[in-house]
Amino acid sequence: MKIAVPTDEKGSLDDKVALHFGRANNFLIYNTETKGFEIFPNPEVTGGKEFPPDFLHSQGVKAIIVFALGTLAHQKFKNYAIKMYKAIQGTIADNLQKFGDGKLQELKEEDVDVF
Repeated sequence: MKIAVPTDEKGSLDDKVALHFGRANNFLIYNTETKGFEIFPNPEVTGGKEFPPDFLHSQGVKAIIVFALGTLAHQKFKNYAIKMYKAIQGTIADNLQKFGDGKLQELKEEDVDVF
């Protein structure tokens, strides 16, 4: 399974999770089968034309771990059946560990920002 996590840092498992999905500089996509990851720049931040949920869907992402995201991104992820989980304070590695242990909560409506 591929899991995407937004980060404002360079792109490692020791990075912190970005506070807002759509404003993150990069997305780290972690593969639970291979235990490897890739870093992709956020297409919206880098001037690209692709909306981040569409891009992550095209990469085969099945879940995201975020603190917050906007209503349009939330709806897109729902349409793609990509699960959304609430991040905890800590590193991406911490969040992936909690995800693997089944200890992250699914994102709630109050975690969706209106822009």
